[in-house]
Amino acid sequence: MRRQPQGAGDMISSMQRRGWLRASLAALALGLPALGCWAQAYPARPVRLILPFPAGGTADAVTRHLAHKMSLALGKPFVVDNVVGAAGTIGLAQGLRAAPDGYTITQISNTNTVAALHMFKRLPFDPRKDMVPVASLFQIPSAVVTNSRGSAFGSFAEMLAYARANPGKLSYAYSHATGAVAGASVKQASGIDIVAVPYKSGPQAVVETLSGEMPLLFTDLGAVLPQIRAGKLKALAVTSAQRSALLPEVPTLREVLPGATEFTGWSGFVVPVGTPRAVVDKLHETLQQILASEDTASFLRGLGGEPMPMSADEFARFIKDQEPLWAKALAAAGIAPE
Repeated sequence: MRRQPQGAGDMISSMQRRGWLRASLAALALGLPALGCWAQAYPARPVRLILPFPAGGTADAVTRHLAHKMSLALGKPFVVDNVVGAAGTIGLAQGLRAAPDGYTITQISNTNTVAALHMFKRLPFDPRKDMVPVASLFQIPSAVVTNSRGSAFGSFAEMLAYARANPGKLSYAYSHATGAVAGASVKQASGIDIVAVPYKSGPQAVVETLSGEMPLLFTDLGAVLPQIRAGKLKALAVTSAQRSALLPEVPTLREVLPGATEFTGWSGFVVPVGTPRAVVDKLHETLQQILASEDTASFLRGLGGEPMPMSADEFARFIKDQEPLWAKALAAAGIAPE
C-alpha cells in the first residue's frame, strides 16, 4: 500500500515527538523523572514536612513557623508531620525512604545525624550519603535548669556542692545529644556523681522538672525560656561559648566549670538522594529569603536561637565537619553506641 506524503505539520509533530522521547530517555538515563513530570511548576500539590521530634518543643515551633511561611511563598500547603522515636532517627529514616520528588522534606539536627552515627551501633540510613542538604536553619544553646521553688540549690555552684554532699542521689534529664554531652561533660569536669535519665520527649522532661520530680534538666534554651521568664524554672548555666542575649545574667558552663564542653545544637532541612536539583535549589532559595526576613529572625532569636545562613553546599560541608567533633565529644563524655 502506498504511503501518503507527510505534510509540514505532520513532519514537525513527528520531530517534536522524537525530540521529546530522546530528552525523556536521556533524563531517565540520568536518574531524573521524565520531563513531562516537571513541566508544571513545583510544588503542584501539598508537601509533607517530617519533623522527627515531638510536638511542643523548639524544633516543632520553628518547623511550623517555617512551614507556614513556605506555604505562603510557594502557594501550596507544607504540612508538618511529627514522626518521633529513637532520638529522631525514625522520622529521618522515613523521610529518606520517600520518593525523591521534593514532596517529602525532613528536618535534621546534630542529634539524628552526626551524633546518631556514634550513639547507635546501627542506623537504618547513612547521613553521609543518603540525604541531600537543602538549607541550614538555626543553632541554639542548651541550658541547665532546675525548679525555682522546690529545688535544693539556686546556682550552679550550689548544685555542685549538693551533688558532692549527696553522691549518686541527684538525677538530671536530657532528651537530645547536646543535653547528653553537656550533662556528661559536667560529671567529668567536676567529678560529681549524678545520674543521667534520658527522655524520649523533651516537653515531658520539662513537665517533670516543673513538677519537681526531676531536679535537674539539660535541654535547649527555647524549650524552657517561657518557664524561666515566668519564674517557674531557674537557669543555672548555658552551654554556648557566650552568654545568651536573652538571659545575660546566666553564666556559661565554662565560666562556672572550666573544662566543661561548649556545644550548641543546630538544625536544617534535607531531601532524599535523587531529588531534582532544580527542586532543591527552589526550596533553598525560598528558605533563604524566609530566614533573612526580620520576622523569622526575630522569631528564632525569641526562642534563644540564631539563624544559620549557608548555601546548600556549605551546609553539606558543615555537616561533614561536625561529625568528628561530635564523635570526640560523645567519646569524651563516655557515651558509647547502643
